[in-house]
Amino acid sequence: MIRSMTGYGKGVFEDTGRKFSVEMKAVNNKYSEFNLRLPRLFNPLEDRVRKALSKEIARGRVDIYINFENLGEASSRIKYNKTLADAYHQALVALASDRTLYPDHDTLFTLVSRFPDVIEIDREFGEDEVESLWQGLEAAVNMALDSFVTMRKREGEALKEDMLARLEIIANLTDDVQAKSPEVLENHRAKLKKRMEEVLAGVAVDETRFLNEVAHFADKSDINEEITRMRSHLAQFADILKEDGAVGRKLDFVTQEMAREANTMGSKANFAELSKVVIELKSEIEKIREQVQNIE
Repeated sequence: MIRSMTGYGKGVFEDTGRKFSVEMKAVNNKYSEFNLRLPRLFNPLEDRVRKALSKEIARGRVDIYINFENLGEASSRIKYNKTLADAYHQALVALASDRTLYPDHDTLFTLVSRFPDVIEIDREFGEDEVESLWQGLEAAVNMALDSFVTMRKREGEALKEDMLARLEIIANLTDDVQAKSPEVLENHRAKLKKRMEEVLAGVAVDETRFLNEVAHFADKSDINEEITRMRSHLAQFADILKEDGAVGRKLDFVTQEMAREANTMGSKANFAELSKVVIELKSEIEKIREQVQNIE
C-alpha cells in the first residue's frame, strides 16, 4: 500500500508516575529528515528514537515533539545554575552603568532569577534507569507511529485512486493520438501536392520526387514508437502502485519518461488537431507528476 508523505500522529504513555507524550507531523521532502525536539534528559535515547522512526519512514520531513512529565517528586529537585546567574548579573550591572541607572539589589535579584535556565527542575536518572525510561518512551513513540502511518496510508490510498483515474485518461488520450496520427501524413501529402502544383504552374508533378518527399516526412513524423513506450510506461506505473513501501522515486522516474514521450509527440505533431490532443496529454501527465511529489 502506497503512503502519502504528509501525516500526523500522537502517542501518550503513562507508567508509575511518569507520562511520556510524543507528537509528530510530516511534510513532503526528497529525503527523510527527522527534527527532534526533546527534553535534555532524553539525549542518550535520541539515537534509539531515530532508529525506530527510520523503520517506518523512508521519505519526508518529520518534526517530532517529545514531552516528559515526572508526576512523582522523589527524583526531582530545584537546581540553581550559578555560572549562568553570575553572567546575567554582570550583564545587567554593565547595562545599568551604561545607562546611568541605579537598580537596587532586590530588582537585580528578581530579574536574574527570571532568566531562562537560572532556576530549573532537575530530573536525575541513573544509568540503571535509562532502560526503564526507554520502555516508556518507546511505547509512546510506537503509538504515535501507528497513528502517523495509518494517516499516511489513508491519504496514500486517496492519491492512488486519483492517479489511477488519470492513468485511464492518459491511456484514452494516447489512443486518440494514435487514431489521429495518420491524418498528419495525409494533411502533409495534400499540402505538399498543392504547393508543388502551384509552383510548377501546369507542369506535371514528378511523382517519384513527390513520393520521396512524402516518405521522408512520414519517417520524421512517425510516433508509433513513442505511443508504444507511453503504453509501456502506463502499465509500469500501474504495477508500481500495487507495490508496498516507498515507491515515490520510482513513480517520479516513470512520470518523467511519460512526459518525455509526450514532448516528442508534440514536436512531431505537425497538425493542429493532433497538437490539441498532445497538449491535453501533457496536462494530465503534469497533474500526475504533482501527485507523485506527495508519495513516500
